Amino acid sequence: MRSTTTLAALCAVAALALTACGTDGKDGDAGKSGQKVSASSKGSPSATSSGSGLEKLSGPEIADKAMKAMKSAKSLTTDLDGIIDGSPMKYHMSSDSKGECAGKISMGTDGGVELIKTGGLVYMKFDRAFWKSQGGKDGEAAAAQIGDRWTKSKATGADAEDFTAFCDSDTMLSGFEGGPNASHKGKTTTVDGKPAITLTETAGKEKYTVYIATEGKPYILQMVVKGGKEPGTVKFSDFDKPVDTKAPTGDVVDLDSLG
Repeated sequence: MRSTTTLAALCAVAALALTACGTDGKDGDAGKSGQKVSASSKGSPSATSSGSGLEKLSGPEIADKAMKAMKSAKSLTTDLDGIIDGSPMKYHMSSDSKGECAGKISMGTDGGVELIKTGGLVYMKFDRAFWKSQGGKDGEAAAAQIGDRWTKSKATGADAEDFTAFCDSDTMLSGFEGGPNASHKGKTTTVDGKPAITLTETAGKEKYTVYIATEGKPYILQMVVKGGKEPGTVKFSDFDKPVDTKAPTGDVVDLDSLG
């Protein structure tokens, strides 16, 4: 039941989150940042400044503060909508520094999975398209035996680790390091009603736009990549809020007992 497609997609999510803002160079130069990820911002270029003072800083200074803020978060929710390895992917996951998480991954024609990790157990519910994507008799057998029921297994199992690799928000945020970067400061705007300021960079055919909160901590609210082979958007929200990881009840299939 191993899914390399899912693992690659999750790695892409993490890679974007960890590198899209951290670049080397002089202020105003194109950076070699990040990667992957198309939805458009809900922002309005005419949004007013929050008066926090963040807008008075240079692009690199804003980026540095955003890095430190992101790394300090104890929990967050990550939403991705984009193209990964040539296929559409949507990803919604709430995770915390204790390694708890809950969310859903959709991989286009490869199907999707709902995921809850709590304590030492991971609960997953796969759809029929996922089982079909596994191919052959194994996929057919799993679809017939398990169907759309919840499953559970030890979180340390090889199959489970493919899906829970980025449940720990500390792991996801560990790459948010301050330092030299080449961010261009842009206009103030809003992201889902929250005041923000934009930072932009380019790398080849790809243009990266990062939206930094100007109220409260300068968290990264959104990162957008346009152009290239893997355009898309990643949003971050629900910083430091408890993650609901209540285990499912009822007819749950124990994968460990099935071998």
